[in-house]
Amino acid sequence: MAKIGTFILLGLIIGSISFSLFLFLDTQTITVISESGGAVIAGDVKFYVEHIGNHEILKKTDEYSEAEKNLVQKGLDRSEIPEGVYFQIQINAHNTGDETVRVTGGQFYLYDTDNEKYEAVFIGYGEEELSVIDLKPNETIVVTTQFDIPYDEEMKYTIGIIPNKYGLQDAQERIFVCVKQCEV
Repeated sequence: MAKIGTFILLGLIIGSISFSLFLFLDTQTITVISESGGAVIAGDVKFYVEHIGNHEILKKTDEYSEAEKNLVQKGLDRSEIPEGVYFQIQINAHNTGDETVRVTGGQFYLYDTDNEKYEAVFIGYGEEELSVIDLKPNETIVVTTQFDIPYDEEMKYTIGIIPNKYGLQDAQERIFVCVKQCEV
């Protein structure tokens, strides 16, 4: 009788481990690396990302400056003048799926050759700047965002598109696209 109980217990343990591995492997994130400016896909969204320039200053719109007065009092001010330079990228995103997908600036990161990570910053300089967008099925957007970095002309720069709970939450892919000095 003890032998049957041992086999049942052993079967439950093996079954539990197998089921846990199945769940873990099913939700594991996939990393996609692109060395050129070609299309990359995260979930149902196809992205084209490219570096479009560096800026010493980005002027806020009057509407955003007026709305920002309340934010300044809360300590959420973002200067028009960067500590380094604003490394600006253009994002072309197309939703190929059947459901609306949220795309936010908080999903984009800049990595340099030393693997230093920079978050995208919102300035409020115009309608083409990425903040939060609900991308409807078969819709395409073209927006920009920027990173406040100590720019080095010789440095290789890569953009990371990382899904999070605020957007692209159904995507299992983490995308890394080289946008500057890709041959280095």
